[in-house]
Amino acid sequence: MNKLFEKISFWLPTNKNPLKKDLQYSVVSILPVSMIIISFFYNNPVQIVKGLWTIILANDVFATDYTQISSIGAGLFNSGIVTLINIYILRKFDLKLNGIIISALFLITGFAFVGKNIYNIWPFYIGGYIYAKTHKVDFKNVIVTSMYTTALAPIISVMAHTFAINVIAAVILSYSIGIFIGYVMPEVSSRMLMAHSGYNVYNTGFAAGFMAIVINSILNVFGERVSPKNIVNLNFDYGLLVMFVMYFLALILIGYSHNNEDFSGYSKLISYSGRLITDYTRLCGFPITLVNMGFLGLISIAYIILMGGSINGPTIAALLTVVGFGALGKHPRNTISIMIGVAISSKMLSTDLSTTTIIISGLFGTTLAPIVGEYGFIYGLLIGPLHLALVANIGSLHAGLNLYNNGLSGGIIAMTVVPILDSFKVGERR
Repeated sequence: MNKLFEKISFWLPTNKNPLKKDLQYSVVSILPVSMIIISFFYNNPVQIVKGLWTIILANDVFATDYTQISSIGAGLFNSGIVTLINIYILRKFDLKLNGIIISALFLITGFAFVGKNIYNIWPFYIGGYIYAKTHKVDFKNVIVTSMYTTALAPIISVMAHTFAINVIAAVILSYSIGIFIGYVMPEVSSRMLMAHSGYNVYNTGFAAGFMAIVINSILNVFGERVSPKNIVNLNFDYGLLVMFVMYFLALILIGYSHNNEDFSGYSKLISYSGRLITDYTRLCGFPITLVNMGFLGLISIAYIILMGGSINGPTIAALLTVVGFGALGKHPRNTISIMIGVAISSKMLSTDLSTTTIIISGLFGTTLAPIVGEYGFIYGLLIGPLHLALVANIGSLHAGLNLYNNGLSGGIIAMTVVPILDSFKVGERR
């Protein structure tokens, strides 16, 4: 009876109702559970199963929009089930939610619409597990890195697709490569952090980018040339819009009600620069972190609409990435100017970039939020266009094998821009 009361009281505003670990997981489970339920309003079970099979068989080079090559229902179901499995694993290891874990979960949820699926992510976990056993560390200390490493999921699909004539060989080869990558990425990603000094919040995307460049180069040498894709759904789906808006409003409401029905602490949260590792769940508390995530979600939705975009696989991935990192470094003060910078530059410059490309560059470009947080709002207007220019060209180096292309671009910009700003002593360092 006590457990029943605890679950009911969770949703009721009260001054003494802290969000405990189980209830925190309930909050992050709302979205994947909702997506699975809503998927059946779009497609029947047979269509969803067929759609999942289509998703598994795709080679997933970025951008391969699951809502376009399959169906919205299958995309929702794939994202929901992949996220819930990851939540189950995290709970199995009794991990308490923090900013790093939340950002990893939302990356999984978002990119399960455009590149990640129930087949191509697991070898990275296996590789991480072998790394943990080899180095005699607890796997729960490595699992989040494994979740981030799924940025390279297209490599698994591409290798399986290349050798599809022999299914067994395709599975063995693709999984062997994924296990190797999963094994080495804990070391690679930790050392890449020093290169940009924490000014690029997508650190694993930076590391994965270099790994993808190496693998793509090897494939090219053997004549297996990979070509980037731009398969996106251009239809604006109001059902998806309503679902995400309702979820972001729910995050704000839940955070507000469990923060003594107050937004106190939010001014403290937005005072941080966001430089890695700035974990808002530890610094400001879980409820106010939810509020920040909800606000960022609504701002990002508004940006997509104002830019004339659609709610498709890539924009959902970008949207949920911004929201997830609302627990780890991002807030409105250090992100909005980057979006504005990308928007203005895209209108001023003659470019043949698609609307979706420009929108996701603006949203993903907030990986450089720590630079704005530390040096000032105006610098977002400058690094936004720089990010758009770089991200539009650097993808050819890895041919879409790295889903976090903006993390690679952001890392390079941070490595270059921050020393320049420091050399001119721009702004006061905090």
